[in-house]
Amino acid sequence: MSRLLVLTTRELAVGYRLAGVTTVEVDSAAEAETRLSPLLHDEDGVIAVHAPYYYQLSRPLRRRLDTTDRPLVVALPAGAEGAEAADRRQGLLQMLRQAVGYEITFDEEGTTS
Repeated sequence: MSRLLVLTTRELAVGYRLAGVTTVEVDSAAEAETRLSPLLHDEDGVIAVHAPYYYQLSRPLRRRLDTTDRPLVVALPAGAEGAEAADRRQGLLQMLRQAVGYEITFDEEGTTS
């Protein structure tokens, strides 16, 4: 069954649940890695991992995630205050590129190119 599953902090999990998203609460990158490993065998949709934890995952696991197409595992932007809009935009574009296999861009009027 394809679905979205989010590994995130306890504080952020509540908001995702309110939006109807299945969440797994984790307190550290190490716990995220421990919880993520079995999910790679059981899930076939998208697993979004809290970005600060995603970028701290072990190198072997990150290599595995880069070569796996199911489930698609992406970093979920943390939305920290002071983050530059351009950095968030680049992160979202990278997630789209990884999800669909090519880059989609939008011009100022919102049309695709």
